[in-house]
Amino acid sequence: MAAQRIKIISLFSFALLLSFASYELVQEYVAEQTSKEIKQHQEQFIDVLVSRESIVAGDIIESVVLAKRSYPQTLVQDSWLRPEDAELIIGLAAARFIEKGEPLSPDTLVPVAARTFSQTVKDEHVAVTSMISKPQLHNGLLQIGDQVTLVSASFDAQQDGLMLNNIEVLALDYYSQPNQLTLTSHDYLPSTITFAFSPAQALIFEQMRRQGFAVWLQHPKSNIQPTARPKTITIHYLKADREVAHANVF
Repeated sequence: MAAQRIKIISLFSFALLLSFASYELVQEYVAEQTSKEIKQHQEQFIDVLVSRESIVAGDIIESVVLAKRSYPQTLVQDSWLRPEDAELIIGLAAARFIEKGEPLSPDTLVPVAARTFSQTVKDEHVAVTSMISKPQLHNGLLQIGDQVTLVSASFDAQQDGLMLNNIEVLALDYYSQPNQLTLTSHDYLPSTITFAFSPAQALIFEQMRRQGFAVWLQHPKSNIQPTARPKTITIHYLKADREVAHANVF
């Protein structure tokens, strides 16, 4: 009987010790998880550059497809680009398909094949650069790619060649892409402008800019027809008609 009682007490003591050990392990686990959660909430978040939309391989990276997203510091990889890197990658091409929201890194981008400015000029056209003023820029509203009408300062409705319609703006200063101007200072105004002309238009413009010219901004889809000057009507008299006219004068 005594042996049975000792056995029961031993089993009870072992169970009690096991329960105590389990309780300690559970408490330790809970404390560890709580510490991790607190650490995660207190952890510093870092802004990372991601794609706002899916990008197909070969597409050019523009500012509208870029966005920033915050990640815990422990998850951020060293190769991920930061928001301050945005202006360095605009104009590059996607090396592969990039999913929407995917962090961008150097290995996802490649340089676009080198292209000179002259390659942007259409066949049978020439690029002509001129100085330009604040009013001619429409106080900064004029943009690369716009169509304009150029009017000579010495306008005379009786003369031809003083107006050039549907002229494309190729560049402002050394910028040839519209998104490049978005990276400049807000109060920046270009001092030169480059137009696309046919050779005949270029010769007319060389005469126009000596006298000064106005820049009229057109609608992107407009196609203004050249204004024809009014023709002067000349009356020619035959000799016999003149003699009859003089004979009828009283």
